[in-house]
Amino acid sequence: MSERPARDPRLIATAALALAWFTLPLGISLVLFYYLAEVTEWFRAQGSAGIGIAMAAFAVCAGVGLLPTYAQAVFAGWIFGFAAGLPVSVFGYVGGALLGWALSRAVTGDAVRSRIDSHPKWRVVRAALVDASPLRTAGLVALLRFPPNSPFAFTNLVLAATGVRFWPMIGGSIAGMLPRTAVAVWIGAQGAATGATGLRELMDRQGLPAVIVGIVLLVAVLGIMQHIGNRALRAAGLQ
Repeated sequence: MSERPARDPRLIATAALALAWFTLPLGISLVLFYYLAEVTEWFRAQGSAGIGIAMAAFAVCAGVGLLPTYAQAVFAGWIFGFAAGLPVSVFGYVGGALLGWALSRAVTGDAVRSRIDSHPKWRVVRAALVDASPLRTAGLVALLRFPPNSPFAFTNLVLAATGVRFWPMIGGSIAGMLPRTAVAVWIGAQGAATGATGLRELMDRQGLPAVIVGIVLLVAVLGIMQHIGNRALRAAGLQ
């Protein structure tokens, strides 16, 4: 009987990281939203230092896959308003992309690239993403980042595992995530503008019908963004 080939520990670690980054962010974000009033009060009590703390927290939580960027962007808009919340979110997700990409590179090494290159069809897709000019690669990264349903931490893992270089990754991430981040920050800022301290008070002040209408409009906007992003990815041959 022939022996089964040994499994590469890096592939196992990559699969475990992918599973964690698919499941943890949503669960933790639900807990954070439950304590929205308390978190808001704490950050505002820090004064001007709260902005720097929020940037660092955003970067770390996004980079290690604890919280999704859209949830943190909504928080930034709620706590600081749109004018300050957007820079907090942009600096946060750039730092998170850098941290997540570096962490993913350390975990995956060359194991995933070697496995991809052993399959002709996968190799073609990787070549289209990685071996193009830096500008084209940055554009493809932007397309991957643009849809609202694109999971931030998992995408960091994919980009690192397939060998996307640093500067195209950063440039594409900044451009691709800016529209969806701006929408999330604006939503948070609009919620805070009602004077509510948390989600429960927001529903009490606005009433359930108004909240439902707001959610429907939000889903419609995000759905349009997702449709545009998916069409662009198909046109680029990445979907």
